[in-house]
Amino acid sequence: MIRRVLAVAVLAAAVLATVPTGAQAAPACRAGYLCNTQYFSDSARTTLVGVKTEFCSGEVSTWGRVTGYITWSASLCS
Repeated sequence: MIRRVLAVAVLAAAVLATVPTGAQAAPACRAGYLCNTQYFSDSARTTLVGVKTEFCSGEVSTWGRVTGYITWSASLCS
């Protein structure tokens, strides 16, 4: 039981963490999660230029343009 709780806590912390600075690709969105990727014009991340949201239903919504400067988050679907 404690292993399961610890595993869930570690997974939640890893999933909810924002991707560190630098140009990179977004992680894959795992089944059972809502994922949001925000794309910025440069490494300062001051100008949002696009967004990709992957919903729990499997639908994907995008707008704007894709760059290598991102923040990424995921939350467990309920």
